Amino acid sequence: MLLENLTFIDILISLLWLGILSIIVNNQATKLENQDLKPYYFRNFYIKVLYGISFTIVYLVVYDGGDTKAYWDGAIVLNKLFFKSPSLYLEAISSLPSDENRLIHFNIETGFPPGWIYRESQGWFVSQITSIFSIFTFRSLFATVILFSYFVSRATWRIFELITKLNLHKINIAAWCMLYVPSVGFWCSGISKDTLIYISILNILYLSFDLLILKNKIKFKHIFGFLFFVFIIIQIRSFALAATLTPLLVAFGTRLTNKYSSNVLAKFAFRVLFLSIGTIGFISFFSSSFVSELAQEAAVVQNDFKTNQTYTGKKFDIGVVDGTPAGMIRAFPISVFYGVYKPFIYEALSPTLILNGIESLILVIMTLNFFFVGNVFKKIKRVRSNEFLIFSLVFTLLIGFMAGYTSVLYGVLVRFRAPLLPFLFLVFTTKSVEIKNSDENLLTDKI
Repeated sequence: MLLENLTFIDILISLLWLGILSIIVNNQATKLENQDLKPYYFRNFYIKVLYGISFTIVYLVVYDGGDTKAYWDGAIVLNKLFFKSPSLYLEAISSLPSDENRLIHFNIETGFPPGWIYRESQGWFVSQITSIFSIFTFRSLFATVILFSYFVSRATWRIFELITKLNLHKINIAAWCMLYVPSVGFWCSGISKDTLIYISILNILYLSFDLLILKNKIKFKHIFGFLFFVFIIIQIRSFALAATLTPLLVAFGTRLTNKYSSNVLAKFAFRVLFLSIGTIGFISFFSSSFVSELAQEAAVVQNDFKTNQTYTGKKFDIGVVDGTPAGMIRAFPISVFYGVYKPFIYEALSPTLILNGIESLILVIMTLNFFFVGNVFKKIKRVRSNEFLIFSLVFTLLIGFMAGYTSVLYGVLVRFRAPLLPFLFLVFTTKSVEIKNSDENLLTDKI
């Protein structure tokens, strides 16, 4: 299957796009405000391309294509439809999949999309997005992967640059946390749901902090971009939106509390207010119909993975199949533990899991270091008082819970949890003292 997508023409188109994007990256790097970051910009792009290509090759060779190839096959069908009838193509990418639409939009000339991808609206949405890329890459799989990798590198760079502007970490530490985590690069740089989710989460975070913390002017492109990325998450994995917006609200609540820190009464009032809102929100969230449906769906999926012998990947069991909101609350601690720390190194002895096993070992060491080396109370205070770090912590807990609760296969777990890793590393590398030119001093004139 690899050779089918690696013809001479495919290689030529891929090299052409790599050259074009290299020129674009070089041009963007020369315009950076801080030229000391320029080497990181280049490395970030090429590392993402390397991971994206590696991810694709692994899936083509080891998994006979897997869902990545299915997304691509669906995109090619849509690509052929575009050149046959642009109006039908626009109709196909803007309508929900159905048996009726399938017969209207596709025929022997265009081919038919893979059945299981077309029946799953989330998977079909990935094919729809990918089909737009395929028009510009002339149906070259690896050229399209390179484009996906470029947009991942742009999204990760935005957050890395934001961290440097806020002076949260030293540059090299921030780069390792946000740009170079191996499993995040592997799972979130190819053609997949995880890549689109990761890009969207990072851009929503960047746009939010850029407007509300850095106080840059609101432009139409900011509003459009925010709504666009919200739309993408809703189409693919809606719970990821709740896991992104909730910590954002907590982070801005922290900002507001810090702003009135000199007024003891006002600070106390705001803390009581946000604690009350948080408690009510927590109870309301776990009592909502959305969570009830998620719990029931998760229970069904867990039971299916446990009893269906066709699923051969490494499995785990958190011991919870109670598909109720109350059951989810009881499962929260163990789900977070699994979502953050699993699989352990001895559970990840396979080509696609070994990176995650090593990272889990590193996470355990970093957890122990955070709590037992240095002044842990000062570290906690630093995290609790900083908007970005408090976002990172809450985001980690929510994504960890969702990943641990809804996954039964380690192969699914590591993909779901990938977006939380950079943020958790940022929390665990927090020092008990602020570095020179803290974000509070940096932003004084903007508040």
